Amino acid sequence: MKEGKKVKPLLIVGPPGTGKTSAAHAIANELNYDAIEVNASDLRDRTHLQYIVESSGAVSLLSGKRRLIILDEIDALPGEGHAIASLVKELISKGIPIVMTANDPYERHLYEIRNLSMMVKFSRVRWQSVVSVLKDICRKEGLSVPEEVLNKIAKSCQGDLRAAINDLEGLVKGSAELLKYIGEKYGKRDIETDVFKVLSSIFYGENCYPAYLSSLNLDMDPDMLFRWVEENVAHVYSGRSLAKAYEMLSLADIMRGRIIRTNNWRFLAYYTQFMTFGVCAAKEGRPEGEKLRPPSLIKQLSATKELRSKTKEFLEKIAKRIHVSTAVVRMELIPLLIADAKAGGKLIRQLGRELGIRESDMREILSDIEEVYKLEAGGKGA
Repeated sequence: MKEGKKVKPLLIVGPPGTGKTSAAHAIANELNYDAIEVNASDLRDRTHLQYIVESSGAVSLLSGKRRLIILDEIDALPGEGHAIASLVKELISKGIPIVMTANDPYERHLYEIRNLSMMVKFSRVRWQSVVSVLKDICRKEGLSVPEEVLNKIAKSCQGDLRAAINDLEGLVKGSAELLKYIGEKYGKRDIETDVFKVLSSIFYGENCYPAYLSSLNLDMDPDMLFRWVEENVAHVYSGRSLAKAYEMLSLADIMRGRIIRTNNWRFLAYYTQFMTFGVCAAKEGRPEGEKLRPPSLIKQLSATKELRSKTKEFLEKIAKRIHVSTAVVRMELIPLLIADAKAGGKLIRQLGRELGIRESDMREILSDIEEVYKLEAGGKGA
């Protein structure tokens, strides 16, 4: 780039917390470019993407610098692979430098993007290197943290530097709860946080910011985390604390509705903050210890494990027959077949003959699938 040569987009890949996005910003700084970061939620917003394409070739009005586009976490959108590839091609045609990041570059939808890019792999950070970074942060912030604590943080983060920094921040901000999670009591953790730890931080933590931070490392859909919080809040809180917590959950639900209606995933941060930080801040005093429990939905899904296994087998059989993915069968074909079964069954009889399944068995399977859909939707219908 410094020599004025046309280069391929850079695809930085590796586990979470290993510095991929930081490296992208460092590249922009080294080239003296303005970094324009585009994350997964932005990539869903077609209007915003068009603005990025149209404005990326111009110099910044504030700094007078050229722009470098950072497409962050492109593997987080399995349905957007072709759209991202088209965007990359358009930016390449305009001579705009691009840096992309991904955890798993071998996701099926990234095939076209891999061919367009030069890939660089990042590995997990050694715990000794994590300790060095934490010591440097403590020195610059004027903090005094025992080295054995820094060692425990570094070893428990399993090569995720971002998680280690989050843990250190939560610790120095006074979260006794987070301190309990570091070290031998819970052992080493993977990059994901256990849901019970997140809930404990929400309901019993003295400092609420770590409750939000810990949720960011949780490998769980935000809607499922919402169900966990909703299930347990009435068992832990009472009185004014419970009323305030339900208000925070209602605000979170409003944000979820806005995401669905507008497809604007920027609201996701507010959704998560209301259900974690908001619910944590709602308590007045420390609640008495209550045994945390999974939401009733999980128990129901566990009870229907065999049924869902049969459903999966049925979906795969149809997908193989008509040469599409099981996701397409599930989202587009099954609702039509369920409606057809209630309206006479012409389609299911034809499909049953092709698959070698009797009509009565086909109806029974579709009825079971409809129940599973209702269950997964929380009783709100398929």
